[in-house]
Amino acid sequence: MASVNVGATHKFVIVLNEKSPPGKLLSATGQIAMALYKEATAEEQLQMSFTPLFNPEGNTLITVSTCSFVVLKGTEKQLLTLYAAAYQQGLRAAIFTSTMSFNGVEENLIEKTATTPLDQTEPYGVGLFGAIEEVAPLTKKFSVFK
Repeated sequence: MASVNVGATHKFVIVLNEKSPPGKLLSATGQIAMALYKEATAEEQLQMSFTPLFNPEGNTLITVSTCSFVVLKGTEKQLLTLYAAAYQQGLRAAIFTSTMSFNGVEENLIEKTATTPLDQTEPYGVGLFGAIEEVAPLTKKFSVFK
């Protein structure tokens, strides 16, 4: 089995809004991570380097990426700027905002998101996946989320 981060060329980074409620941030993190994988091309999915982890009986407990997965923190403005920069550079990026947050099924969720400009939302988090040399310059100003 591969060791985590040995020879890694790609990484995941999620930057969370330091002012948002913890429950919203946990939901955003999960949604962003799933979106990064779901929206990835076949080549990007290979670069995500997933490997299963087994228990002693040989059952798969979880499948994890051997790429680095870093969680950072920033302000609303920084998150919006990061998303715009990543999008402009063609990096795999996802954003989760207040228009996407719901408790159960909300019928107008899609319409609300489609009709609300990003700068009029509260961004909970932005996720990136890409080559380390492309992602690192965009995220170097953020600090680790604790």
